[in-house]
Amino acid sequence: MHRETADDREQVLGDYLSNAAGAVSRSAGQAGLRPAKDGTAATFARCVIDARAARRKFFDSDLFADPAWEMLLELYALECEGRRISVSKLSVAAGVPCTTTLRWIDKLESESLVIRAADPLDARRMWIGLSDVGFERMRAYIEQVFGVGLPI
Repeated sequence: MHRETADDREQVLGDYLSNAAGAVSRSAGQAGLRPAKDGTAATFARCVIDARAARRKFFDSDLFADPAWEMLLELYALECEGRRISVSKLSVAAGVPCTTTLRWIDKLESESLVIRAADPLDARRMWIGLSDVGFERMRAYIEQVFGVGLPI
């Protein structure tokens, strides 16, 4: 009988990460996205996003409606990738109407998790991003859930 060792667990985790990174990379390439600046952290966030999207194929999305979490995951992945997003695009990413997105942004902003910035080139557009507090909390969450330290 073979007892699982720390090396065995490390090998399994390494294989999992390689497979997950490959899947996310293929998905990103198919979607026309550029490679992440911080592939590891973005990969983990994108895996969670992809898993949640896959769940919608099998269950009514109203059963698991969680727009604030969808937004935080997307904002974290984008931050790791060195990209930004407008409020309207975040609405699409979260799969909710713009009015719902704006309500949740207000709530997330009141919790000091996100920040808004006006687009100096287009007064109609507002950029949204994680605050330093929001980024650190998301980083700590991903690190704890996946049990590994992630480079930032």
